[in-house]
Amino acid sequence: MITLKTGRLTLLFLSLFSLPLQAANLTDIVNQAIENDAVILAARSQLDADSEVVPQSRSTLLPNLGLTANTRTIDRETSGGTNNLDERFNSNGYTAQLTQPLFRADRWFTLNAAKASKKQAAAVYAEAQQELMLRIATAYFNILRSQDNLSAAVSRETAFGQQLEQANERFKVGLIAATDVYEAQAGFDLAKVERISSQEARYNSFNALERLTNQSYQDIDLLDRSMPVQGPSPSPRQSWIDSALLNSHQLAAQKHQLAAVKQQLRAEKSGHLPTLDATATYTHSEDGGTSFLGSESDTKIFALELTLPLFEGGNRSSKIREAHYRHEQAKQDYENIYRQIREQIQTQHRTVTTDVLRIKAQKAALKSSDSALEATEGGYEVGTRNIVDVLQAQNNTFNARRNYSNALYDYIINLLTLKRLAGILSQADLEDLNLWLKPNAATTTEG
Repeated sequence: MITLKTGRLTLLFLSLFSLPLQAANLTDIVNQAIENDAVILAARSQLDADSEVVPQSRSTLLPNLGLTANTRTIDRETSGGTNNLDERFNSNGYTAQLTQPLFRADRWFTLNAAKASKKQAAAVYAEAQQELMLRIATAYFNILRSQDNLSAAVSRETAFGQQLEQANERFKVGLIAATDVYEAQAGFDLAKVERISSQEARYNSFNALERLTNQSYQDIDLLDRSMPVQGPSPSPRQSWIDSALLNSHQLAAQKHQLAAVKQQLRAEKSGHLPTLDATATYTHSEDGGTSFLGSESDTKIFALELTLPLFEGGNRSSKIREAHYRHEQAKQDYENIYRQIREQIQTQHRTVTTDVLRIKAQKAALKSSDSALEATEGGYEVGTRNIVDVLQAQNNTFNARRNYSNALYDYIINLLTLKRLAGILSQADLEDLNLWLKPNAATTTEG
């Protein structure tokens, strides 16, 4: 015969959510993640690095000033007739050259390609920011999901423990058979296993937030179940697809990449054109040889240099073909990304709409299971139901509570995912959600 002090379980469970540290809310975690998430920090550095391609490309159109200098030691020996000469002297000099490109069509197109690449990098970073917000929300509400699962598991274990106590008492006075005790014992043992697993899952659920923020958490604010559950707004699915065409950073990044490749194609084609540079050169030299009585000279040269490519062994034609193929590839990549986003929005829109209906159905199922449990327990008291019926009814109730919570968290995450696909997810959306997050004592529940 086994007895269970269920009060200890309740105290253990309450202690998990009554830690002395103040619970963190969604806004706090967002701010911490922005400062500490390794992925977004790496994306920021990638944006800064990719942006440097613009000044690098622009520099090829700006004046270029170079200075070269030399010094030489010369041993010279001259013989012939009566004029034999053996001397050792230094020869020094330097040259400064200023070059200003006047006509370099390929470099202008390369600069335009660099500007498009910088816009692409900015779009990629904006997409990373939205992805960070979604990762934060997913991690946050998965923690709440694990806490609700643990709460249901503890309640299940407590209820089955009480059922086991009652079965033992009834068996002692001969009201039930030993099989009912065994059924109650089996139900309690399985509930205990589930509680242990759920407890471990809750502890592990905080790891994602710690990775995002580099901060440790032991508790977070809970969701107020009175939060309104509404379908996508605007309701038409096409409106979300149209929004993605205007706002999707993923699509914008691919669009800018297409523009960059197009400019690179024009740069390769312009390689057949002549180039024109203006140069100014100043040279100073000193020669200390005695045979020339020493010399010192200064030379200034101003020139225009015209270069016309005539034949490069087919290299230029090959580069043009390569650029053309890459442009075609970028066009198809853009089309593919658009189709993917359109498909994902259609699926996600339907999922959110279904989530709203699912939540309503789960809420009704929760009320029905509570009523069924109450009726089954009443029937057990008068002998019309057995212990198996009661355990099954209790299982149904706890499963209904868990399913209702899961449906609610699925709805939140799926709605945020829909907004990210459409390119309109912002920190304001998380701040709106944060208004429905309350400390434990202030959190309301339904069912």
